[in-house]
Amino acid sequence: MLPRTSHSGLLWDSAIPSRRQFLLGCLGLGAAVAAPIGWYGGVYEPNDIEVTRRAMAIRNLPAHLDQTTAVQISDLHLNQTDGIHTKMIDLIKTENPHFVFFTGDLINESAAIGHAVDIFREIRPVGGTWAVVGNSDRSSDAVDSLQTQLKSVGVRYLVNASAQIETGLWLVGVDDPSAFLSDVGAAIQDVPSDAPRILLGHSPDIVDQLNGARFDLMLAGHTHGGQVNLPFFDGAWMLNGPSSKYVKGLYNVHGSPLYVNRGIGTAKVPIRLGARPEITHFTFHAA
Repeated sequence: MLPRTSHSGLLWDSAIPSRRQFLLGCLGLGAAVAAPIGWYGGVYEPNDIEVTRRAMAIRNLPAHLDQTTAVQISDLHLNQTDGIHTKMIDLIKTENPHFVFFTGDLINESAAIGHAVDIFREIRPVGGTWAVVGNSDRSSDAVDSLQTQLKSVGVRYLVNASAQIETGLWLVGVDDPSAFLSDVGAAIQDVPSDAPRILLGHSPDIVDQLNGARFDLMLAGHTHGGQVNLPFFDGAWMLNGPSSKYVKGLYNVHGSPLYVNRGIGTAKVPIRLGARPEITHFTFHAA
């Protein structure tokens, strides 16, 4: 039987691919597209730290603290140290902030505490490094060890507590809000009502646990900026509660500004797409 021909004389059987050829072609196209995306999401972007700069007005900020700077980092999720941590340290040193604020999830396992100590030994801002615990720190059963061992390198944890970090400026830190362990009332009990105050809480879930308290700035992490964000897929859908709403960047929540940092490390899968790791640099001025 002769092959079928079109009116133009072209052979249909040679022009139309078989089902097998079509499927192989689709697989080849998918692989060609996936390879560079995989390299970008698995290698390039997770190591491409962005320094985000924000000027923040702080109510009743004393004149001597005008233009004071702070850096926020979050969510290192340490198992071991590698090149991104060296890069993070170098960038923070270049910024030379007065304070460093760390908003939780430092480690994935207690064995990584030594690596955390090594990192913060290299970061010694004049005003100190201040930290809160996150859900990963809690699940590693390492909160007490973190507080004890990192104190030796200048890191002070605030767990439902507060501290006057400079004359006239208070810092408040709460336990992990994603596990409903925060106690804002206890944390602010020693803070004068008219004093400027900044809140550190690991996750944006803290916005539903304020019990009417207001802050001049609230800092959180936890979300990784969604971590994997595609045109038709946003990583925020995997989060719950306020963490699925306040994913990255600056928000106004109940009259208080909230900044959600995208973090440095990753969770679940070692991939970032559309959510570069972040160091946030703040400059404070009087409102």
